[in-house]
Amino acid sequence: MSFETKLISSLTKVYPDMVNGDVLSRATALKNEPFSFQVAFKNSDDEKWNSSFYIKIESDLDIKYFTQYKVGYVPLVSAGPVRKDEFYDRTTPGLYPDLLYKRNNVSIVENDGFWEPKFYEQNEKHQLISIAGSYQSLWFTVNEKGENINSGEYKIDIVFCSCSSGKEIARETLELKIIDCLLPKQELLYTSWFHCDCLADLYSVEMFSDRHFDIIKSFVAEAVKTGMNMILLPAFTPALDTPVGKERLTAQLVKVIKQNDDYSFDFSLMKKFIELCMSCGITHFEHCHLFTQWGARSAPKIMGYENREYKQLFGWDTDSKSKEYQKFLKSYLRAVLPFFEEIGLEKENVFFHISDEPMEKHLDYYKNALEVVKKEIEGYPSGDALSHYKFFEDGSVSIPIVGVESAEMDKFIENCDNFWVYYTGETLHSGLPNRILSTTGARNRILGTQMYYTGAKGFLHWGYNYYYDVLSHGLFNPVQNPSGYSATPGTSFIVYADPDGTAIPSTRMKVFYEGINDYRALKALEKLIGREKVNKFIAEFFGGMTYRTCTDNNTLINFREEVNKLILNNI
Repeated sequence: MSFETKLISSLTKVYPDMVNGDVLSRATALKNEPFSFQVAFKNSDDEKWNSSFYIKIESDLDIKYFTQYKVGYVPLVSAGPVRKDEFYDRTTPGLYPDLLYKRNNVSIVENDGFWEPKFYEQNEKHQLISIAGSYQSLWFTVNEKGENINSGEYKIDIVFCSCSSGKEIARETLELKIIDCLLPKQELLYTSWFHCDCLADLYSVEMFSDRHFDIIKSFVAEAVKTGMNMILLPAFTPALDTPVGKERLTAQLVKVIKQNDDYSFDFSLMKKFIELCMSCGITHFEHCHLFTQWGARSAPKIMGYENREYKQLFGWDTDSKSKEYQKFLKSYLRAVLPFFEEIGLEKENVFFHISDEPMEKHLDYYKNALEVVKKEIEGYPSGDALSHYKFFEDGSVSIPIVGVESAEMDKFIENCDNFWVYYTGETLHSGLPNRILSTTGARNRILGTQMYYTGAKGFLHWGYNYYYDVLSHGLFNPVQNPSGYSATPGTSFIVYADPDGTAIPSTRMKVFYEGINDYRALKALEKLIGREKVNKFIAEFFGGMTYRTCTDNNTLINFREEVNKLILNNI
């Protein structure tokens, strides 16, 4: 049997027809840092169409620290926009690697053959088979939970064994050095908007039913594994991606009761959602926007009971300057803020939004909306996604969340002590960071270094699991149609949906998290040599650093190895 294997980095994408990445043989990581690598494989036997096999992990590092995945392909009918640069892995339609199907870490292998020997991994959903002339890959993460591993040098052997004989057919070896230093606690706030309605729609379950909450829990837990520590809180149906005058499926955690001219609230469902998220590891909650997107001109859709009738109380036909809506907001905020305190949420753990992506022409409306709630949410962090410096300059936005492509980015960096960044599917050019399916791994990962260098305190993305098309039209299953959103593959999601109601992680989630851990590693180095020297090192290594600085996979991997070397030499 002719069997080809290749050990490669997590940034390499393995396509059926090629493996475009250098061999990886040695690497370093910090004691509590997840470290991922891949092994590509292919049956090279011209006389045999396919061969089944199983693997064993042999290492002097305890097997409990390993997590194993089979990388799955998704079909792209559209892989690259018209306006693009050189930082794409591919731009042609085809099969692209991204799905991560979790496999058993240790399998019991038994001979289940009848006419001839045939060895199988027992109770393994994702059996392995090599195809003649077609590459596939396995993904391994060491220390996925971020535990404190003893420092030292470890040998990791990935052993491939034939199912027909049980004998070894290939072996790949990685030498992994664990440095005697810990990544500091993640200070960077990271949220990708969590869309409860998409899960209810895709799985055909009742909103916030017990089954829906089970599904939500799986998706939240998967997000936390890759660094997400803040989640969108749908107190009311989020006023996002909704056509003017129309509405999205109601996703409202707060029960509203109007009696005469007074409002009362039931937060029991919100409490259930918050406690579920906290049990998964979420620490911060991002309250849904208090006014509509793109200008703050109207109230979001708010449902409630009036005279025992369930009806829409506010919506597109409610001007944001409406006295009744202003009265409602003040009543709500005066009730919900004590509720947050009761369940143990500190002010710093609740983040408020006014309106998403306002433009300069909306400044007056935005200011008016802010004035309505400013006193009520005083002391709580608040901010919005925007690209115009004027909103920060005049005090309208205290924490600007700046588009990486903003022409005024330098002003924010120079004058704002607390700014975040974000990007959309439009920022796919000029070396700007992004994580759509067809870009390089480095383009995804480099954001962590960019945020450290510029002093960004957080990152927001609008799509963790958005499975609708533009303005909430249609519905797509990302496993079957990852180009479902505006033909921009993967821009609206980084997690897939398994038919059983569980989340399937992606390689892009893992690589993005590596960028966050680069940020943390730079923080660790900063404690040793100071921020000024760290930034000088970054600038010299890359020849400068902005949000338009991108590089190839190998250079970014080498950069991180140099960071680890500096840490090792200064501890």
